[in-house]
Amino acid sequence: MFRKGYFVLPMLASWLCLMLPGCHSAKIEERTPAGELVAPFTSDRVLVDGKLDEACYRSGALVESFCIAGRPNEPPPPTKAWLFWQPERLAFAFECADRDLVAAATSPKEHDVDGQDRVELFLWSGDPQDAYYCIEIGARGALHDYAARFYRRFDDEWSLAGLEFAVDRTPTGYCVEGVIARSAMEKMGFPLEPGMRCRLGLFRADFDSGAGKSEPTWIAWIDAQGAKPDFHVAESFGGCALGPEE
Repeated sequence: MFRKGYFVLPMLASWLCLMLPGCHSAKIEERTPAGELVAPFTSDRVLVDGKLDEACYRSGALVESFCIAGRPNEPPPPTKAWLFWQPERLAFAFECADRDLVAAATSPKEHDVDGQDRVELFLWSGDPQDAYYCIEIGARGALHDYAARFYRRFDDEWSLAGLEFAVDRTPTGYCVEGVIARSAMEKMGFPLEPGMRCRLGLFRADFDSGAGKSEPTWIAWIDAQGAKPDFHVAESFGGCALGPEE
């Protein structure tokens, strides 16, 4: 099992920032006729260092129109998300504006991330009988990965073999970058091939350091519009398809 995660300190940036070829990207929120996001294919290597300095990130994020769940009239902290695919892995990244980081270093207790600023990526087949798979990554590299079934039947014993990720502090917040190996995607039921469709959840929790143990600001690509913010309902997932192989 290959699994790797680390937090990149600014002082280490000089040796972690390598020059690599760029990659192709989709336009912001490019969609299929059915209303799905299109995750573009790239044949170029993406260095998993949390830097987001490859050419693909400069072409525009796949999603920028995030909202505060339950508060549609309030502007959310700027958030961007990317998704790319390659024959051997799925790549994802988030860029979050956050000048008040509430986060801790990695911990063997995965639920430690519950009270931290974090991003969340959920993958689901769309079948209500199937499990969906969740990756939550804190602003300093803490990780909680788990499987779940509706409604809120969590399997914390599940672990995503083949996950590699990095987190980097930026002048305005933090970035998260990761890849999921093809073998892991296939075990979850998501073959990496053109036209593959899934249901996708893109979320963020943003805590206020001065608010004690209060609930965070819950930020989502899609607001399920329930009585209170809840990412663990089918309505919080959007459609996503893998674009053509170039």
